[in-house]
Amino acid sequence: MIFLKLRWFLAGALALSGCGNTANDELIKGLWQRFTSPDKTTATADIDALRAAVTPQALAQIDGPVLLAQVPALQGAAILVLGGRNAGVETFLTPDGVSISTENGMLVATRGFGYDLMTADVAEPLSAITDARPRAVRIHRYLNGENQLVPQSFVCRYVALTPTQINESCQSSSDSFENSYTTNSKGQIVMSRQWISPQLGYITTERLK
Repeated sequence: MIFLKLRWFLAGALALSGCGNTANDELIKGLWQRFTSPDKTTATADIDALRAAVTPQALAQIDGPVLLAQVPALQGAAILVLGGRNAGVETFLTPDGVSISTENGMLVATRGFGYDLMTADVAEPLSAITDARPRAVRIHRYLNGENQLVPQSFVCRYVALTPTQINESCQSSSDSFENSYTTNSKGQIVMSRQWISPQLGYITTERLK
């Protein structure tokens, strides 16, 4: 678990330092000293602290969209940059291979965490959010012990708390979760709390750029 904490935080640091210049290098050194224990064995970065530490000047050094993410089960936060787009899916990457894929801001896959979400069909949930529908079905796929993809179907219901805040409650035969989304004036998801898997729980994301 310590290795995962360190890798997850360092990935964010590398994503910034790889974009840049001496000023960025100094920023990363400061972040590392600020967010690790004195013996450098644990990372204590959280999403609020990392957001505050990433200045507009640092963001300006990064080309393309930038995502801030946190998996509470891993007790760390990271900055990810856009690695590519394919058929409407954006994949955000860290230099050591961790990735988060989203479709219009909704999570459709993760890699590099262990117990990953391999794929998700989210056409109905996205339509429910944009068209204010009360119900949708989503399909998640996970690897089983024999390395085979196993689909899991969830029935989801939606409640708009405000014009820009939507809650999603989903239930399958064995699992349940509650996601939350914040949209901008164009209806795009810019902040979220989304479920990955039973073992990992949730990931929170925020589009910084």
